[in-house]
Amino acid sequence: MPQDSSSATKQGSSRKGGPHDARELLIRYRPDLAEILASRNEPNYRHEQVLAHLFSRSSPSFSQSTVLPAALREELVDRGSSLLSVKATTTGDDRTTKLLLSARDGASIEMVVMRYQRRVTACISTQVGCPVGCAFCATGQTGLLRNLSAAEIVDQVRIAAALGEDEGWRLSNLVYMGMGEPLLNLQAVLDSIAIVTDHRSLGLGHRSISVSTVGIPAGIRRLAQAEPQVNLALSLHAADDRTRARLIPDRFRHPLVDVLTSAWDHFEMTHRKLLVEYVLLEGVNDSTGDAKRLASLLKGHVVTVNLLSWNRVGAPSRPRPSRDKPSASAAGRRRAADDVFSRFKAASPQAVVAFRETLAAAGIEAVVRQSKGAGIDAACGQLAGRSR
Repeated sequence: MPQDSSSATKQGSSRKGGPHDARELLIRYRPDLAEILASRNEPNYRHEQVLAHLFSRSSPSFSQSTVLPAALREELVDRGSSLLSVKATTTGDDRTTKLLLSARDGASIEMVVMRYQRRVTACISTQVGCPVGCAFCATGQTGLLRNLSAAEIVDQVRIAAALGEDEGWRLSNLVYMGMGEPLLNLQAVLDSIAIVTDHRSLGLGHRSISVSTVGIPAGIRRLAQAEPQVNLALSLHAADDRTRARLIPDRFRHPLVDVLTSAWDHFEMTHRKLLVEYVLLEGVNDSTGDAKRLASLLKGHVVTVNLLSWNRVGAPSRPRPSRDKPSASAAGRRRAADDVFSRFKAASPQAVVAFRETLAAAGIEAVVRQSKGAGIDAACGQLAGRSR
């Protein structure tokens, strides 16, 4: 199992309420920049000025930060104001924007900005690829290349916020539902939440943030302890272990009883409603019998079930240097992925309605969610860290 990673030092990482001063916040976010300030013995207000520059609207080069001494600006310029760059941007008819981002090591990730009538939500990634490998998800077919650092996670939010300011809106919600399994990179996720909710950065509200997971019991409990105001979204997708085994490989699949027990523990610690994500697949998990079993699992608990239609995905391939020619094995992987996805089909509208009505009859709140961004491969399960 991949270890929790963080781009920041552990200093103050477990302190409730986030970093208590600008120096600690910068250490958690950009330790490389904090190291420069420490070597120069700069006072705390210099850390505040650097943070103000990083979280300004466009975050230009440090060479333009005239409040900083010239010598300090020269040292900071080489480190850069962001660890990510925008490689490509695509906006669909439903006003959803997918951004392909490049890290400094060349790794590619995708994030999505979804514009609704009364809110704007950024869906961000936590890993390059994903180690879980859910059978119906494009991201999972690439495997895990590496974890993202806290700074790389935060920089996605900064990019979304800057896009909003250019268009005249303010980022209102944040979901950790992009590429990767957030709870397998939990320290970086916790650090990023502490950073983006701090009043000296973006000042996002904890209750406007949701963290999605396929169900990592230890991670669910740790999230509850560290960030009790953040919402938990559980990607369940099945109401029994046998069906779930068809969808989620065994390496990171825990028994449903263990997953749900940790979810109920999360509620006891946080009193936050559990969001259950359920992708409906024809002939796999969309029958009224599946709905009744799901209702039995959830009855008596404070939950909302988000019902999602499966979004057809293509067959992603692992990144390779451009000088390489496609190999027979790479072509084989793509054909194999196509074969995997050909097994699935989205549930019919009639089945979706019947599933929701069965849950409602059992007293379970259920909402049919319309996936945004499907036309540009930006909907749930379609992110693969590549452009078309």
